[in-house]
Amino acid sequence: MKAENSIFKEYYRHHEFVDRYLIDDNFSVTVIIPVIHTNELWRANLLSIYREIPVKELLIGDGGCIDDSILIAQEFPRVQILDQRSYKTLGYSIKNLIQAVNTEWFIYLHSDVYLPVGWFDKMKPFSKEYDWFGCRMQQTVMIEYDNDYGERPYAGSQVGRKAAFIDGLRNLDDDFIYRQEDFVFSDVVEKAGFKEGKIDLVFHYHQTISKSSSVWNPRGIKVNISQTLPIEEEVRMWDSQVKGIIKYLQPNCGWTIENAIYGVFRLEELGHCSSSTFYDWANSINPQWVPFLKRGISAKKRERFLAKALSAIKRTVKAIAQINLGVIKN
Repeated sequence: MKAENSIFKEYYRHHEFVDRYLIDDNFSVTVIIPVIHTNELWRANLLSIYREIPVKELLIGDGGCIDDSILIAQEFPRVQILDQRSYKTLGYSIKNLIQAVNTEWFIYLHSDVYLPVGWFDKMKPFSKEYDWFGCRMQQTVMIEYDNDYGERPYAGSQVGRKAAFIDGLRNLDDDFIYRQEDFVFSDVVEKAGFKEGKIDLVFHYHQTISKSSSVWNPRGIKVNISQTLPIEEEVRMWDSQVKGIIKYLQPNCGWTIENAIYGVFRLEELGHCSSSTFYDWANSINPQWVPFLKRGISAKKRERFLAKALSAIKRTVKAIAQINLGVIKN
């Protein structure tokens, strides 16, 4: 990816406001967006929406906004704010927004979506074939988080005394040192009788982003960032997720089945309720789910038991190895 094509550069560069509806009102639509809070790109996202879509009306569902998202949205034309502060769920917010649509077609967008040039023109022809359709998601990761290195040396911005390296550098060949270099050079320093340090008072920003080189740029980047939620929030999340799946959907899709199974398993793990309680509830709401839940959760419990047993065996083997190593050294 060349720098001039960087989506991050596109996010933050100055954009003039373009109102496509005033230029071309053919196939004009309503855009609906439920909002509680947005991110720093909210204004840029709205600019992309008005540039791409002939927006006859923008309906914002205010679920009790806790930032300035509503004020920013009101800077744009033909905006209507729906008071949804008494609503408990996103689904009910969307229901209310759809009911308020006055055009034949509407577009439902998340507040953290930026539309690339040509999006609407490429999507519009499919209205002849479908009545509800979406497109792929190109994920851009923009999050600052504290990287827990554990036992690994702090790397990426290090200060060194040259004298600590002179002896050890003689033993380094041009062969295998690459992404384990932090360990290798820490070992060089320690073996020379010098001291390594890990400083917590300062930090640097480390970027995970595509580079312009066609040789070294990976064909795919997989990013896995997990959040540690308060127990109450995780319970609320999984409780609504599982109940929504069981009440409104049938067990005919692998993703929903796995999600429901893991959700019930996780709720039991968190001490919220027993799986049998969920079986009873599912039986009263949508009994088709019960056999799927029972089989799936039994399998999850077996997996967890085997994982714990394997972990215990590994710890035992490690302890024995350390004891034997101590005996050998002595």
